[in-house]
Amino acid sequence: MNRFFTALTLSVAILGAAPIKVDSSLNMLDSFKYETPTGREMKIPKKTKLVIVSFEKDTGALVNDYLDTQNPFYLPKNNSVFIADINKMPSVITNMFALPKLQKYKHLIYLHYGDKFQNIVPSKEQKITLLRVEDSKIKEISFISTQQELKAAIEK
Repeated sequence: MNRFFTALTLSVAILGAAPIKVDSSLNMLDSFKYETPTGREMKIPKKTKLVIVSFEKDTGALVNDYLDTQNPFYLPKNNSVFIADINKMPSVITNMFALPKLQKYKHLIYLHYGDKFQNIVPSKEQKITLLRVEDSKIKEISFISTQQELKAAIEK
């Protein structure tokens, strides 16, 4: 019974949540479920300083191509996480093609499958969303489109 009320409360919180903006708590992202391509459930670490979010295949490929050239611990070393929101991808395509490809990457990818995430996290077409975090609060929201900008943001 307690699980039911917890799930109901969480659902209401997600459905009624306002979009993330500057000075929003990083905890707003904790109400979403993330998995690795192998199905392991993940939480966003409290020490995170940068959240990289992709909502499209091309921007996700740009991030993955860059990260694939780095050490597997590049993101954790720089207190960064990469979230790929793949809710728009048909599940057949996800299971047959995307997940096997994503499993080959050596870097950590947080996958999100639900449709509410895109209503909370700001996005722009053909751009990668960056959420800069300080003291567990979103301090800056920006959008990038190149690997050079991505490298600069991660290593800042």
